Amino acid sequence: MAEEKDVRITAWPEKPATLEHTFKLEKPCPVSISFADTPAQVVLRTDPQQKLDVNMSMDLKADKPVPVCLSICEPICVDSDYTIGISIFDNPFSTIRVRGRSRLFNCNQQHQPEPELRCIDFSRKLKPGMEIDQALEYMGLSFIPLGETIRTSTIGEPEDQVKLAFPREGMRIAFPNPVSNIELVINNYASPRLDFNVYSNSTLINQFSENIENTVKTVSINENDVTAIEIRGGDNEASLVSVCYTAKIVSQGDFTHNIARPS
Repeated sequence: MAEEKDVRITAWPEKPATLEHTFKLEKPCPVSISFADTPAQVVLRTDPQQKLDVNMSMDLKADKPVPVCLSICEPICVDSDYTIGISIFDNPFSTIRVRGRSRLFNCNQQHQPEPELRCIDFSRKLKPGMEIDQALEYMGLSFIPLGETIRTSTIGEPEDQVKLAFPREGMRIAFPNPVSNIELVINNYASPRLDFNVYSNSTLINQFSENIENTVKTVSINENDVTAIEIRGGDNEASLVSVCYTAKIVSQGDFTHNIARPS
Protein backbone atom coordinates (compact mmCIF):
# COMPACT_ATOMS: atom_id res chain seq x y z
CA MET A 1 0.00 0.00 0.00
CA ALA A 2 1.38 3.41 -0.99
CA GLU A 3 2.43 5.69 1.84
CA GLU A 4 0.81 9.14 1.88
CA LYS A 5 2.41 12.39 3.02
CA ASP A 6 0.97 15.88 3.30
CA VAL A 7 2.43 18.53 1.00
CA ARG A 8 1.45 22.20 1.44
CA ILE A 9 1.88 24.78 -1.31
CA THR A 10 3.20 27.98 0.28
CA ALA A 11 3.34 30.22 -2.82
CA TRP A 12 0.95 30.74 -5.73
CA PRO A 13 2.12 30.93 -9.36
CA GLU A 14 2.58 34.42 -10.81
CA LYS A 15 -0.09 33.86 -13.47
CA PRO A 16 -3.78 33.42 -12.56
CA ALA A 17 -4.95 29.85 -12.19
CA THR A 18 -7.50 28.46 -14.64
CA LEU A 19 -10.64 26.95 -13.14
CA GLU A 20 -12.81 24.97 -15.53
CA HIS A 21 -16.43 24.03 -14.80
CA THR A 22 -18.10 21.10 -16.52
CA PHE A 23 -21.67 19.86 -16.34
CA LYS A 24 -22.91 16.32 -16.65
CA LEU A 25 -25.86 17.48 -18.79
CA GLU A 26 -25.37 17.36 -22.56
CA LYS A 27 -26.84 20.84 -22.88
CA PRO A 28 -26.06 24.34 -21.60
CA CYS A 29 -26.34 24.98 -17.89
CA PRO A 30 -29.74 26.58 -17.07
CA VAL A 31 -29.54 30.23 -15.96
CA SER A 32 -32.31 32.27 -14.34
CA ILE A 33 -32.41 36.08 -14.56
CA SER A 34 -34.68 38.03 -12.23
CA PHE A 35 -35.14 41.67 -11.31
CA ALA A 36 -35.60 42.84 -7.73
CA ASP A 37 -38.50 45.05 -6.64
CA THR A 38 -39.59 46.36 -10.07
CA PRO A 39 -39.29 44.84 -13.56
CA ALA A 40 -36.50 46.09 -15.78
CA GLN A 41 -37.41 48.82 -18.28
CA VAL A 42 -36.43 47.87 -21.82
CA VAL A 43 -36.54 50.22 -24.82
CA LEU A 44 -36.48 48.67 -28.29
CA ARG A 45 -35.82 50.58 -31.50
CA THR A 46 -36.20 48.90 -34.89
CA ASP A 47 -35.75 49.75 -38.52
CA PRO A 48 -39.13 49.92 -40.28
CA GLN A 49 -37.65 47.85 -43.09
CA GLN A 50 -36.65 45.09 -40.66
CA LYS A 51 -39.34 44.23 -38.17
CA LEU A 52 -38.39 42.80 -34.81
CA ASP A 53 -39.87 39.49 -33.78
CA VAL A 54 -39.56 38.83 -30.04
CA ASN A 55 -40.42 35.50 -28.47
CA MET A 56 -40.35 34.59 -24.78
CA SER A 57 -37.95 31.77 -25.61
CA MET A 58 -34.68 33.20 -26.93
CA ASP A 59 -31.12 32.12 -27.51
CA LEU A 60 -28.60 34.84 -26.65
CA LYS A 61 -25.12 35.03 -28.08
CA ALA A 62 -22.40 37.53 -27.21
CA ASP A 63 -19.83 38.75 -29.72
CA LYS A 64 -17.36 39.34 -26.90
CA PRO A 65 -16.89 37.66 -23.51
CA VAL A 66 -19.36 38.93 -20.95
CA PRO A 67 -17.73 39.83 -17.60
CA VAL A 68 -19.31 38.05 -14.67
CA CYS A 69 -18.79 39.11 -11.04
CA LEU A 70 -19.34 36.48 -8.37
CA SER A 71 -19.69 37.46 -4.71
CA ILE A 72 -18.44 34.63 -2.50
CA CYS A 73 -20.42 34.64 0.73
CA GLU A 74 -18.97 31.38 2.03
CA PRO A 75 -15.66 29.68 1.18
CA ILE A 76 -15.83 27.52 -1.96
CA CYS A 77 -14.09 24.16 -1.80
CA VAL A 78 -12.69 22.58 -4.97
CA ASP A 79 -11.75 18.91 -4.64
CA SER A 80 -9.24 17.29 -6.94
CA ASP A 81 -8.34 13.63 -7.32
CA TYR A 82 -6.25 12.48 -10.23
CA THR A 83 -3.39 10.15 -11.13
CA ILE A 84 -0.23 10.98 -13.04
CA GLY A 85 1.39 8.12 -14.93
CA ILE A 86 5.10 8.02 -15.79
CA SER A 87 6.36 5.81 -18.62
CA ILE A 88 9.90 5.09 -19.79
CA PHE A 89 10.28 3.80 -23.35
CA ASP A 90 6.53 3.22 -23.49
CA ASN A 91 6.72 1.04 -20.38
CA PRO A 92 4.71 2.11 -17.31
CA PHE A 93 7.19 3.10 -14.59
CA SER A 94 5.20 4.62 -11.73
CA THR A 95 2.04 6.48 -10.85
CA ILE A 96 1.43 9.41 -8.53
CA ARG A 97 -2.03 10.05 -7.16
CA VAL A 98 -2.84 13.62 -6.19
CA ARG A 99 -5.79 14.34 -3.94
CA GLY A 100 -6.62 17.62 -2.26
CA ARG A 101 -8.99 20.47 -1.56
CA SER A 102 -8.64 24.13 -2.53
CA ARG A 103 -10.59 26.72 -0.55
CA LEU A 104 -11.45 30.00 -2.27
CA PHE A 105 -12.35 33.12 -0.30
CA ASN A 106 -13.68 36.55 -1.15
CA CYS A 107 -10.50 38.61 -1.67
CA ASN A 108 -12.22 41.85 -0.60
CA GLN A 109 -13.19 40.30 2.72
CA GLN A 110 -9.51 39.80 3.59
CA HIS A 111 -10.33 36.58 5.43
CA GLN A 112 -8.23 36.18 8.56
CA PRO A 113 -8.08 32.95 10.54
CA GLU A 114 -8.98 33.12 14.20
CA PRO A 115 -5.97 33.54 16.53
CA GLU A 116 -4.89 30.31 18.14
CA LEU A 117 -4.27 29.94 21.89
CA ARG A 118 -1.26 27.74 22.63
CA CYS A 119 0.03 26.45 25.96
CA ILE A 120 3.21 24.44 26.47
CA ASP A 121 4.98 22.96 29.45
CA PHE A 122 8.12 20.87 29.77
CA SER A 123 6.73 17.55 30.92
CA ARG A 124 6.36 15.92 27.51
CA LYS A 125 9.85 15.44 26.09
CA LEU A 126 12.28 16.73 28.74
CA LYS A 127 13.63 14.73 31.64
CA PRO A 128 14.86 16.22 34.95
CA GLY A 129 18.59 16.75 35.42
CA MET A 130 19.39 18.13 31.94
CA GLU A 131 21.81 21.08 31.70
CA ILE A 132 21.49 23.33 28.64
CA ASP A 133 24.16 25.93 27.93
CA GLN A 134 22.86 26.98 24.49
CA ALA A 135 19.46 27.81 22.99
CA LEU A 136 16.85 25.15 23.65
CA GLU A 137 14.43 24.74 20.74
CA TYR A 138 11.24 23.33 22.23
CA MET A 139 7.68 23.18 20.84
CA GLY A 140 8.44 25.99 18.37
CA LEU A 141 9.96 28.39 20.94
CA SER A 142 13.57 29.19 21.82
CA PHE A 143 14.76 29.31 25.45
CA ILE A 144 18.17 31.00 25.68
CA PRO A 145 20.28 31.24 28.86
CA LEU A 146 21.58 34.78 29.54
CA GLY A 147 24.22 33.57 31.97
CA GLU A 148 24.89 30.07 33.25
CA THR A 149 23.07 26.98 32.04
CA ILE A 150 19.35 26.31 32.01
CA ARG A 151 18.36 23.20 33.98
CA THR A 152 15.37 20.89 33.89
CA SER A 153 14.09 20.33 37.42
CA THR A 154 11.09 19.03 39.39
CA ILE A 155 11.77 21.24 42.42
CA GLY A 156 8.84 23.33 43.65
CA GLU A 157 5.23 23.57 42.58
CA PRO A 158 3.58 21.92 40.74
CA GLU A 159 4.95 18.82 42.43
CA ASP A 160 6.84 16.26 40.32
CA GLN A 161 6.38 18.28 37.11
CA VAL A 162 9.41 19.04 34.93
CA LYS A 163 10.19 22.76 34.83
CA LEU A 164 12.82 24.96 33.21
CA ALA A 165 15.06 26.43 35.95
CA PHE A 166 16.96 29.55 34.86
CA PRO A 167 20.04 31.27 36.39
CA ARG A 168 19.95 34.60 38.23
CA GLU A 169 21.37 36.27 35.09
CA GLY A 170 18.19 35.28 33.36
CA MET A 171 16.67 33.53 30.38
CA ARG A 172 15.26 34.78 27.07
CA ILE A 173 12.07 33.32 25.51
CA ALA A 174 11.95 33.95 21.75
CA PHE A 175 8.78 33.44 19.67
CA PRO A 176 8.97 32.59 15.95
CA ASN A 177 6.16 35.07 15.13
CA PRO A 178 4.57 38.02 17.00
CA VAL A 179 2.25 36.87 19.81
CA SER A 180 -0.05 38.41 22.41
CA ASN A 181 -2.02 37.50 25.57
CA ILE A 182 1.01 35.88 27.19
CA GLU A 183 0.84 34.09 30.54
CA LEU A 184 3.99 32.78 32.22
CA VAL A 185 3.64 30.40 35.15
CA ILE A 186 6.75 30.81 37.35
CA ASN A 187 7.82 29.54 40.77
CA ASN A 188 10.55 31.11 42.92
CA TYR A 189 12.11 30.13 46.25
CA ALA A 190 14.94 32.66 46.67
CA SER A 191 15.19 36.42 46.16
CA PRO A 192 11.54 37.31 45.47
CA ARG A 193 12.03 39.99 42.79
CA LEU A 194 11.97 38.95 39.15
CA ASP A 195 12.55 41.50 36.37
CA PHE A 196 10.87 41.24 32.94
CA ASN A 197 11.81 42.88 29.64
CA VAL A 198 9.29 42.58 26.78
CA TYR A 199 10.42 43.07 23.17
CA SER A 200 8.77 43.55 19.80
CA ASN A 201 11.61 42.71 17.42
CA SER A 202 14.51 44.85 18.76
CA THR A 203 12.29 47.43 20.52
CA LEU A 204 11.79 47.25 24.29
CA ILE A 205 8.02 47.79 24.69
CA ASN A 206 7.60 47.06 28.42
CA GLN A 207 9.73 46.61 31.53
CA PHE A 208 8.38 45.60 34.95
CA SER A 209 9.06 43.54 38.08
CA GLU A 210 7.06 40.89 39.96
CA ASN A 211 7.52 39.55 43.49
CA ILE A 212 7.22 35.76 43.70
CA GLU A 213 8.23 34.36 47.07
CA ASN A 214 8.12 30.65 47.96
CA THR A 215 5.17 29.99 45.65
CA VAL A 216 4.05 29.63 42.05
CA LYS A 217 2.44 32.57 40.23
CA THR A 218 0.97 33.43 36.83
CA VAL A 219 2.49 36.56 35.25
CA SER A 220 0.35 38.16 32.51
CA ILE A 221 1.84 40.21 29.68
CA ASN A 222 -0.81 42.09 27.69
CA GLU A 223 1.29 43.76 24.98
CA ASN A 224 0.69 42.86 21.32
CA ASP A 225 3.23 41.75 18.71
CA VAL A 226 5.65 40.39 21.30
CA THR A 227 8.63 38.53 19.85
CA ALA A 228 10.78 37.94 22.96
CA ILE A 229 10.72 38.11 26.78
CA GLU A 230 13.67 38.21 29.16
CA ILE A 231 13.35 37.09 32.80
CA ARG A 232 16.06 37.90 35.39
CA GLY A 233 16.48 37.19 39.10
CA GLY A 234 15.59 34.36 41.46
CA ASP A 235 19.13 33.50 42.65
CA ASN A 236 19.14 30.20 40.74
CA GLU A 237 15.95 28.96 42.43
CA ALA A 238 13.33 30.18 39.98
CA SER A 239 11.70 28.04 37.29
CA LEU A 240 9.41 28.49 34.32
CA VAL A 241 6.50 26.05 34.60
CA SER A 242 4.56 26.84 31.40
CA VAL A 243 3.97 29.43 28.67
CA CYS A 244 0.60 30.34 27.13
CA TYR A 245 0.15 32.82 24.27
CA THR A 246 -2.08 33.72 21.36
CA ALA A 247 -0.41 33.24 18.00
CA LYS A 248 -1.37 35.05 14.83
CA ILE A 249 -1.96 32.67 11.93
CA VAL A 250 -0.77 34.05 8.59
CA SER A 251 -2.60 32.52 5.66
CA GLN A 252 -3.11 33.41 1.99
CA GLY A 253 -5.73 30.77 1.41
CA ASP A 254 -5.47 27.06 1.94
CA PHE A 255 -4.30 24.73 -0.79
CA THR A 256 -3.31 21.31 0.49
CA HIS A 257 -2.71 18.10 -1.39
CA ASN A 258 -1.90 14.58 -0.32
CA ILE A 259 0.63 13.03 -2.67
CA ALA A 260 1.07 9.29 -2.62
CA ARG A 261 4.56 7.86 -2.92
CA PRO A 262 5.19 6.54 -6.45
CA SER A 263 4.37 2.86 -6.75
